[in-house]
Amino acid sequence: MITINDAPFYEEPGSCGTCPFLFIPGKNAPSFMPSGGSSGTHHCTLWDEWHHSWAACPRRCKKLFRQAFAYPDGYKLVIVAKEKE
Repeated sequence: MITINDAPFYEEPGSCGTCPFLFIPGKNAPSFMPSGGSSGTHHCTLWDEWHHSWAACPRRCKKLFRQAFAYPDGYKLVIVAKEKE
């Protein structure tokens, strides 16, 4: 198990809906939390974007997860976003 930003990962997510960073009302977020953007999109807290739960993981996420799972079990990683200028 790898921990990324305090979220446990047992395996690489296959879609946005299986990623703990995607907040889906009624699943891993309070049911009163609204979906945003277009219909059926949910908030990704890692990138602060709106994604569909059925969408394939973006390339940047796949790259990040591949690198993270190269570390031995038990590692805790912190992802920090670069501020836009």
